[in-house]
Formats: sequence, C-alpha cells, structure tokens
Amino acid sequence: MVDSNRKVGWKNIVAWGSGDIFGSGASTIIGLWMLYFYTQVAGLSPIEAGLIFAVAKVWDGFTDPIVAYVTDNIRTKFGRRRVFILFGAPFLLVFGLMFVSGFDFGYYLVTYLLFNTMNTIVMTPYSTLPNEMTEDYQIRTKMSSCRMIFGQITAFVVTFIPGQIMAYVPDQSQAFLYIGALFAVLFTLPWVFIYKYTWELDPADLPPQEKLDTFGQTLVHLYKEMATTFHLKSFRFHLMMYIGGSVALDIFGSLFMHYMTLVVGITPTQGGTALSVMTAMQFIGVAIFTWTALKLGNAQAFAMAIILMLVSIVYFAFVPSSNGDVMTIVLIGAVIIGLARGGIYLIPWVVFNSIPDVDEVLTGKRRAGIFSGVMTLGRKVCQATAMLIASAGLQYFGYESGAETQTLDTINGIYWLFLIAPSCLAVIALYGALRFKLNKQNHEVLVQEVHRLKSGGSKQQVDAESKAVVEQLTGWDYEYIWGNKAARKNRG
Repeated sequence: MVDSNRKVGWKNIVAWGSGDIFGSGASTIIGLWMLYFYTQVAGLSPIEAGLIFAVAKVWDGFTDPIVAYVTDNIRTKFGRRRVFILFGAPFLLVFGLMFVSGFDFGYYLVTYLLFNTMNTIVMTPYSTLPNEMTEDYQIRTKMSSCRMIFGQITAFVVTFIPGQIMAYVPDQSQAFLYIGALFAVLFTLPWVFIYKYTWELDPADLPPQEKLDTFGQTLVHLYKEMATTFHLKSFRFHLMMYIGGSVALDIFGSLFMHYMTLVVGITPTQGGTALSVMTAMQFIGVAIFTWTALKLGNAQAFAMAIILMLVSIVYFAFVPSSNGDVMTIVLIGAVIIGLARGGIYLIPWVVFNSIPDVDEVLTGKRRAGIFSGVMTLGRKVCQATAMLIASAGLQYFGYESGAETQTLDTINGIYWLFLIAPSCLAVIALYGALRFKLNKQNHEVLVQEVHRLKSGGSKQQVDAESKAVVEQLTGWDYEYIWGNKAARKNRG
C-alpha cells in the first residue's frame, strides 16, 4: 500500500517530471534526426537504416521483459526500482556515440543497441514511480503533466538547437558530433534529482519475490507475464491509443524533413524552422490538453487531439499545390500538428499511472514494473516500426542517399507515404479512445474496492456500483477478480 504519511510536493513532482528531458529529448532526436543522419550523413542506405531499427526491436524484446521482471522482484538497500536509475544513468552518455560519422553499419548497430539497453534500464523503473508514490488520481495527473511539460520544452530545444548548430557548422558530420555530445550530457544530469526526490513502496508492503529455477524458465515466465497484461480490457484500449498515436506521429516526424524539402520544396533551414514551431506548440498543446483532460476526461481529450492531427494531415496534403507564401502556409500547419502532438503524447502516460490499479483488482498483485516494461518496449517498438516503415518506403520509392535531387516517382511516393501511413494509425488510436472508459470517477471507486478487499472484505458483499466499475474496467466478471482468473479457465 502507498505510504499515506509521505506527501508528494512540488519538488517531488518537478524532480520526477524532469526525467522526460531524457525520455522525450532522446526520442525526439531519434524520431526527427536519426534517419536523416543515417542516410544523409553516415552514408547508410535506407534499408540498412531500417535494419538497425528492426534488429534493435528484437533485442528489446529480449531485454525489456527481463528488466521489467527484475524491477518487480529485486530487493536491495537502494530499492527495487531506483537502483536501476543509480546504475544506468551514467551510461546514458553512450547517446553521443551514435552520432559519430565515418563508421560502418556494424558500429551504428552496436551503438544503437547499447543506447536502447540503457534506455530500458532507466525508463522502466522510472515510469512506475508515480504509482508507488501516491494513489491520488489528481497528483498522478499533475506528475504526468509536469513530465510532459519538461518533455515538450526539451522537444523544442532538441529540435531548435541542432538546426542552429548545422547553420553555423557547415560540415554536417562535425555538426552531428557536437549535437550528440551536447545532448548526451544534458540527458544524464536530471537523474541525480530524480533519485534524490522520489521514493518507492515501503518494503513491508512489497509482494513476495517470485523465484524460478533456470534462466530459460525465467524468460518464458517473463513473456507469459507480459502476455497477461493483455487480459486487461482497459490496457488493451490504452495500448491502441498509445501505439496508434505514437507510431502515427513518429512516421510523420521521421518523414517531415523529406516531405518539406522534396515535396513542398523549402530549404532544410526552413524545414528546421517549421520543426521548431511544431515542437514549441507541443508545449502549449500539453497545457491545453491537460486542462481538457481534467474537465472532460482523458479519453475525450485524446480523441480531440487525434482529430486535430487528422485535420493537420489533410491540411499538409494541399500545401504542395497551394498559392501564396509557402513558408507561412507550412508554419500554420506546424502549429496545428504541434498542438495535436502535445495531447497525443500526454494522455497515454497520464492514463498509464492508473492502469496497474485496474490490474491489481484483477490479479491481487501490484505489477507496475511489468506494465512499465510493456509500455517501454511498446514505445521503442512504435518508434522502430515507424522508422522501418519510413525507411522501407524510401527504399521502395527509389530514394538515393545523399542525393540533392530525387526522381518524380520518389517524390510522389513520399507524398502518399507521409499522408496515408500516419492517418491509418491515427484512426486506430481514435477507436481505442472511444472505447476507453477509465476516468477519475470510476478510478476512485476502483481504488476504494481494492482497499476494501485488502482489508479482508468479502467479494460477496460488494456493492452494485463497485461491481459494475470493476467489470467494465477489467473486462472480467466480478467473481473471477482478485487473483481468481484461473477459475474462468477451469470452468471452461
């Protein structure tokens, strides 16, 4: 049970939220610049770049569940979550090595895999901390909003500064070397404050450790544990929102510079300006959709953000054929998509903090670590899938790495890939939002029911409202909740 004697103050909220300086910053640079660096500066072909992202996801599928499982079961004097932050944070400096040019495919594959591993080690336990620090829905929302504010400010910085560095350093290889070194240091510093001003569950309230005999048995168990998260109805729709929205934005972002320079016909500097405006508007979007989520609910706010994204995609479809000041027209579109990005990135992480509570009423266990592992893996799979789709699309349409001009077929292919792929995924995310039912009101009912059951309350004495809420959020009949899932299987 969360320690009610420890109150989450603003210093705790701000310290925890600063973790997205790394989380959002690294993700933004990789999403907006990594494919460009690989194909235009490092000299890799689009298919080689795509292969790096694909191999990395196979590796993540191995490492992520292990870290998630261990964070739920390890016991040390430094805690079971924050010990990973203490160990992994210094190794985030490897980020800078990914942007050193002049090496071959093997070098870029190894550095990307190493970075992804360190990302998993710190971000999996990091994401569980709000669930362990407080049960208050509003405070968790404030923590997630603070995280997103840090994330959007950082997203603007990591979009704006690389463009400025490239404007003053003509040699792009040298420019990316500076970019990698600068942000490797910036991404490492916040973890000192995160470790100092956050906490975990009281050791006395931790569930028993799961002990398995062999490594193979443990690994099989991990995958089974991850698979059980999909038994939860709320989590399935949450992932639909999260993955659909994130992949849509990642494809949009990874192809943005190609679309602007090759299809619309503006310069890379102008494209960088549009990216800066887009990420600046994300900051405003977080504020707007935080307010909207508190007033209307998370699912409704997310649906509005997705609809706004679809509007922006339709808008950009007409930009290449528009008359007038093209740069002004592009910047208007950047404002629209920037606002949408703020909501699409914000809401799933606000929602995530309460998903383990729904799982607890179903399983009788606190498994925030395994859910965080699925989310961390899901986020990286999202980004890799987006980059793979983008790179494979470029390869299919005949894109020539490093060339200043492309064929008409390549340009037309980029046009349709940029518009259709994000739109399809955004529709999936919208469907998930329309089916998602976890809100402040029924979350309070859920938490009260968990407390009642923990205190020895009888399942037979449940009131009608609590029973209905539990069944709606878990997708299971009430008789099978609180660790009784196997009864449904046995019943046949």
